[in-house]
Amino acid sequence: MVYEFQIRTGKILIDHHLCESCTTYDCVKACSLYGRNILRLRNKKPVTILPQEEIVRRDNECLACEIHCPFEAIKIILPFEELDRLKGDA
Repeated sequence: MVYEFQIRTGKILIDHHLCESCTTYDCVKACSLYGRNILRLRNKKPVTILPQEEIVRRDNECLACEIHCPFEAIKIILPFEELDRLKGDA
């Protein structure tokens, strides 16, 4: 199952199937150390328990959850429309 939620300028996708063998929960720890503490553990899987408007307000787009996930279960999608447009012109 892919868990998904919106952030200020994009979205975060977490593949909970890849989280099943995790015992370190580095993504949640990284979010509390470098981010704004929006990830929590529920049934041994990272989720957010905040309302959507609070996630958008608090998220600082630090990318720590994705960087520290040892299973590459987290993908942060940040669209860069200008870059996409420039690539199309090349």
